Amino acid sequence: MTAEATPQDTGHPRRKLILLVMMLCMFITVMDNNIMTAALAEVQKELSASNAELQWSMDSYTLVYASLLFTAGVLGDRYGRRRVLVAGLLFFTVASAIGTWSGDPTQLIAWRGAMGIGAAVVPGCTLAVVTNVFPEAERAKAVALWSLSAGLAIASGPVVGGALLGGFWWGSVLLVNVPLALAAVVLIVMYVPETRDPSPGRLDLAGVALSIAGVGALVYGIISGGEPDGWLRPVVLVPIAAGAVILVVLLAVERRIDNPSLDLSLFRKRSFAAGSTVLFSSAFAVLGGGFVMVFYLQVSRGYTPLESGLLMLPVAVGALVSGARSDALTAKFGHAAVVATGALLMAAALAYYATVDRDTPLWAFEIAQTVTGMGFGLTLSPVIAVALSEVPRARAGAGSAIANTMRQTGSALGIAVLGSVLGSVYRSELGSAGDGLSDESASSLSGTLRAAPELAGPAHAAFLDALSAAMWVGAGVALVSAVIAVVWMPRRPQPAVPAETAPAAPGDHADLKGTHA
Repeated sequence: MTAEATPQDTGHPRRKLILLVMMLCMFITVMDNNIMTAALAEVQKELSASNAELQWSMDSYTLVYASLLFTAGVLGDRYGRRRVLVAGLLFFTVASAIGTWSGDPTQLIAWRGAMGIGAAVVPGCTLAVVTNVFPEAERAKAVALWSLSAGLAIASGPVVGGALLGGFWWGSVLLVNVPLALAAVVLIVMYVPETRDPSPGRLDLAGVALSIAGVGALVYGIISGGEPDGWLRPVVLVPIAAGAVILVVLLAVERRIDNPSLDLSLFRKRSFAAGSTVLFSSAFAVLGGGFVMVFYLQVSRGYTPLESGLLMLPVAVGALVSGARSDALTAKFGHAAVVATGALLMAAALAYYATVDRDTPLWAFEIAQTVTGMGFGLTLSPVIAVALSEVPRARAGAGSAIANTMRQTGSALGIAVLGSVLGSVYRSELGSAGDGLSDESASSLSGTLRAAPELAGPAHAAFLDALSAAMWVGAGVALVSAVIAVVWMPRRPQPAVPAETAPAAPGDHADLKGTHA
């Protein structure tokens, strides 16, 4: 078959169905990033896992996922996004199925890391497909809907996990991935066209290897810093320093080659740099804050995993409502105003969480959750659209992978930093009441209550003080997002990158019906 010479703004005839399939792929892999939170207590009981092993059962997925996002985007641009997406989802499915039957914490950590390998292909490849099959006039709304699938998955993870644990064993939170991922693979094969960069040039192996090593070391150090022993340790400082050095070397290498995998010139474009930075800071605030709120609901207030998941569901509702309108709002008021408003809403909600106690009315908490989601919805899709407006469509996989790497790194740092603030302030506020407890028991509310139930009063008071400190940090970072939006983001929607920057090659996308690359 050959590509038809139809007008660029026609779009693929099945683009709405393709968007739904891409949203399903994002939903599956993002949901898996936090569905384990509902099963942590069961995993600890069944596999005799320590707190550190529980943390790494979640973080191994995040570490591998973040490390490979950029590489997966490059491979999708070069070898075909549909092909790479199918391969990644099949790998994700197999790892999920085997990980379900892990017999000890080490096996679970390893298979969760393997799942991250397969999941890493999804953000870059799915967003690149969406960018290519939609015409310019519809692309912003399509990206907004694609973004909402991630927000819905973040809020749905604890709900789905809690529901599964109500009738099945802990492994069900991994096994649920299998039918969902297989359904996505079938739909991709049936309906999604192949797209790729028609002129990829020579594969930049040095850039790929350095990006994996640099991002991997940096995220490993960040995750380790969130452990109870704190940040001033070699296991934290050495990987962070090594990651920073490797990334500096990567920048130097990429400047010297003709066809770099990492297009550093994108960061010289104000829209791309600002959008990526806001993605980083908003993910830090919202995902880090959400991680801390799980402990508030389940440990401090005693709700079950399913109940706490349902209580956090308004985040998804708020994100759906505001995200669905974000493209129309940016067209009317401009990206800077909409994104800054979203960031301020997130900051306000996090500041409110800093004031909650064990008797806070649920209706007030639910309003704050809805406001959080509305802020997230107003922020996520517009900043992605702004960032990708600077990326040639042929390089959409690599460009979206860079933006998503920023988002994922912000999420990992937010969880680590706010979790670290929660633990360190808790230990400090518990003070002499925790004398005689082990370090592990004195570092968390749940550990103290298990070891010394008689300390419930001072332990809960210390936790609320720690929660307040963590939330004020998150609110401050959300305010930084608002400032970045006001100062550096465009006041009006940016035009898409002209098609001639990414010329189509006959045969490279025969099923695309006139869209480029």
